[in-house]
Amino acid sequence: MGMKAVLYPFRATDPIVGLVRDFPQLEWAVVASPAEVAGAIGDAAILVTSNRVCSAAYGEALARCAGASLRWIHFTSAGIDSGLRMGLPAWATVTNATGVKAAMVSEHALALMLALVRRLPDLAADQRARRWRHDDAMAKVGTLAGAVVCIVGLGAIGRAVARKAKAFDACVIAVSRTGMAGDGVDEVYPRPRMAQALARSDAVVICTSSDTESFHLIDAAALAALRPKALLVNVARGDLLDGAALIDALQAGRLGGAALDVTEVEPLAPESPLWDLPNVVISPHVAGGGSNGYQQQKDLFGRNLLRFSAGEPLLNVCRRAGSLDT
Repeated sequence: MGMKAVLYPFRATDPIVGLVRDFPQLEWAVVASPAEVAGAIGDAAILVTSNRVCSAAYGEALARCAGASLRWIHFTSAGIDSGLRMGLPAWATVTNATGVKAAMVSEHALALMLALVRRLPDLAADQRARRWRHDDAMAKVGTLAGAVVCIVGLGAIGRAVARKAKAFDACVIAVSRTGMAGDGVDEVYPRPRMAQALARSDAVVICTSSDTESFHLIDAAALAALRPKALLVNVARGDLLDGAALIDALQAGRLGGAALDVTEVEPLAPESPLWDLPNVVISPHVAGGGSNGYQQQKDLFGRNLLRFSAGEPLLNVCRRAGSLDT
């Protein structure tokens, strides 16, 4: 009998279920609920799951039924914040899929930022109204050339955004937990100096992961530190940005615009003022779209499975076995 792996996908039709076909050397159990997790996890060595299925009931099932044989938990999502909140067995190493969708998310981030810079919401409104306003539009459109773009978070997505922004001749700065430089970044600030970076910024792209220390990382004070009429793009997690403070800043005219692929509560409530603000672009959490990412997921899982079988360190480790650090 082979090594047992439990797969709890977001949906039964999720492409990640292809792992069962592509790694037949594992004894797979595909589950669809916390109750099914409880029934299958006891003798499993590997758990493959998604941040989007994590719940209190799931955490309770793991706490009650997972055995010492469970040594690797792999998230097919980049975020693991919901998993950490529900609780994960401390003896298992946790990895994630960061970087799998970096190409798509970074493209979306640039598209959102360019939509704001080139005033596409205004132009779309004029088109719907069959209104030709050449002089007004020419006076308002901007350019990324020479603009200071601040990227909050220098993971795989942040680095990809940096490279793409440099291609538009922007000056790219970043805020990073480590304060270490990345490709295509002119200057990096550690998080305690974030206000200094924001004060230089014409546009900010939020790319960092969500954890207990980053809730409302961009709050009223951070928004106030931005240059007047700065632009804000969020393609990370909704809880990184204080939604009420953002609405206040937009309505007061302190920001030039915002583009949001994520919001604090999803779906965004129909009564939210964000829907009607003319300088706001909203997309429904689709930055990772354009490819199902399965080939990248398969390659990452395959490399880590070889390492796991050989007792070697895994890639994309978020938490090591026996550690509470993330």
